[in-house]
Amino acid sequence: MITPRIEDYLEELFLIESTGREVTVTDLADRLKITKGTVTATVQKLVELELVKHERYGNLHLTDAGRQKGMTVFHRHEGFRAFFHEMLGLDRDHSSEMACSMEHYVDTVTEERLYALLEFFRRARAEHQPWVDEIFLAIEKPILLVPVPLTLCEPKSQGVILRITADEVLRKRITDMGFVAGAEVELVSIENEIYTCSVARHVRYLPLNEAATIWIQQPSRA
Repeated sequence: MITPRIEDYLEELFLIESTGREVTVTDLADRLKITKGTVTATVQKLVELELVKHERYGNLHLTDAGRQKGMTVFHRHEGFRAFFHEMLGLDRDHSSEMACSMEHYVDTVTEERLYALLEFFRRARAEHQPWVDEIFLAIEKPILLVPVPLTLCEPKSQGVILRITADEVLRKRITDMGFVAGAEVELVSIENEIYTCSVARHVRYLPLNEAATIWIQQPSRA
């Protein structure tokens, strides 16, 4: 089984190989900042998986399968790093850290679409499309994109209802009171687990179990 840790080894071996240098267990331990003993044990697994060739006390060499896998992981790392740096404006070090945490868990379809989106963005930036600058201005503004239930809102909070997660019977009761998707709602106060809300120009009183089923999108904090 090829684990994320094994993929890290293959990526590192691929990067060292691409410099034209020979690779030893010591080199790999230094690059990965781990002990030679740990590297030796993992290298043995790589040999068993026919991803690496290793003569006793000799250099390490990727097999064709190991080289292909190492390139795939490296390619994903670079794709994610570029996405976070170029599209989200994160610094290079942070972008690389984020890429490391995600590169092992991406399927091929997601990877291909990420690259397509990144290439589209690069072309637009090269063409000085005005919406590219608008994107960078927009992502600098803090905004709450994740809906939250009323039970996690503070009094005086306002927002737009995105969904109701109650079962069918309770949903009908709640929607009959005006709590429907798209409606604006304000949480006026909370007292003794009763949520006083203003919705559709009416004041409504909800017990905690009902308030927990109403999810709202709060406005930007900008």
